[in-house]
Amino acid sequence: MSQAAGIRQQINIVEESYEYMLAYAAQGRADEGAGPDGAQIRDFLNQFSKAVESITGSIGGLADSNTQAAAFLDGFRRESAVMESVIKIMLARDNVSSEVVDNANGLIAVRAYLTSLFFIDKAILPKDA
Repeated sequence: MSQAAGIRQQINIVEESYEYMLAYAAQGRADEGAGPDGAQIRDFLNQFSKAVESITGSIGGLADSNTQAAAFLDGFRRESAVMESVIKIMLARDNVSSEVVDNANGLIAVRAYLTSLFFIDKAILPKDA
């Protein structure tokens, strides 16, 4: 699998996890264990975290092959660190309520990470991969 294909696979995991977070936030759960799939939020947060880590580890070579993107990718690394911190804060809680997830979803830092990730996919990664 090419580097770009691997990054795109991780982007899909991020998208899936974020979509779950949006749905979970809309459910109004006070307790993560409420309902049949409440505890799954931790599974999705862990998947999200691993994907962020994997993408961050993979983008180094992109800056080497695309000098125009180097400054952008440096900024993306910082966004990735903040995103990872947001996820770790939620996972460290005894209870991940819908309200906590909703507040995380609304963070400009989370939106910036996702938007940068999609920009990387469409503008920096090679099209043929």
